[in-house]
Amino acid sequence: MIDIIATRLMHMKKQFLSILFWAVFPILFTWMFMSGTELIQNQSAIPVGVILEEESGMAIDLKEKLASSDLIRVIEVENEAEARQMVATHELDSAFIIEEGYAAAVQAGQRDQLVTSYRTDLSMGYTPVAEMIASFVQEDSGKSKTAYTIMDLGEALNHSAIPSFDEIINEIYSIEESENLIFTNFTLLGEEAETDTGFSLFQNPWGLWSVFSLLSTFFLFDWLIKEKNATARIRFTFNRFSFQAYLLSNLLLYSVGLFVLDILTWGAFHILYAESFHISQFTYLISFRITTCMLVFLIGLAFKKQLPYYITTVLIILVTIIISGIILPMDGIYESYPWISYLNPLRQIVYEETWSGWTFIGLICLIIWYVKGVYHRAAGN
Repeated sequence: MIDIIATRLMHMKKQFLSILFWAVFPILFTWMFMSGTELIQNQSAIPVGVILEEESGMAIDLKEKLASSDLIRVIEVENEAEARQMVATHELDSAFIIEEGYAAAVQAGQRDQLVTSYRTDLSMGYTPVAEMIASFVQEDSGKSKTAYTIMDLGEALNHSAIPSFDEIINEIYSIEESENLIFTNFTLLGEEAETDTGFSLFQNPWGLWSVFSLLSTFFLFDWLIKEKNATARIRFTFNRFSFQAYLLSNLLLYSVGLFVLDILTWGAFHILYAESFHISQFTYLISFRITTCMLVFLIGLAFKKQLPYYITTVLIILVTIIISGIILPMDGIYESYPWISYLNPLRQIVYEETWSGWTFIGLICLIIWYVKGVYHRAAGN
């Protein structure tokens, strides 16, 4: 094994820059793509100015709800004169002033003249933002009305421990957070809950990384084509180990090296995107690496020239992206033919599956290839 490692290092020296590029390609391009997407999203968000004339909890909560929207970029403005100037010069699409006494007015059930707004004829985002604010005000007003109803009911029933207004509001927020009513799926008795048969590479950074990782694995494994065509291959006839064993040793060497890079990527994602560390993630990460290396190795065995290999690599990546639903919507196809989503070898890393059908298929084909090579070698001797 030491001789094989030394031989492989000799080959790598001649292609050091190429190998280094494809080694850092997955994490580098994942970071560039996600950073660029985030930058474009921030720049395309509608700039909306917000002025808080009171620092009440309801006023701050209203501003935070606006800021949580992906389509709005909330900019805090110091005073009304500055907001009007920024809207007039189109630095802001529109501006909204949360008036003094907003919380008291909402608690009293008032819904008019709570927020002052400024806009121009070119304020494209004014209407949806105004409607969003109106819905938030109505939501807070409804909670306040509910709180007063509960308090009045407690007084009517002569209840000894009537909760305060703030306690009732806090309990409402607690129930909303714990129940998550907006995103809860309800089913009737006897119905099966809908399962997510779709596949998205953008569910987390690992999905995008898996595409770049598969592509880099293909280009790093072009050594297989070169080794098969090398004139030195004839020497294995008189060697103590077979050519198949030599290729498998290199497969193991590359798999270990790529997995080390995967661990470094894991640490980088933890820093950049707050990805957590847990043993199950380690399990499906190593399973994904083993699966991809075996499949790429088996595909490389079918080629004798590099150009057809590279063309096939690009085609495989394109097909993988297409069935992942990035270019064309695949929801309807997944509903009719759920098995198509399982053809995607990248599904394993996104859905955090410890194994996939491709893992067993690759292992079986690899064993068949090795046994067949040993049989031919024995027959030749």
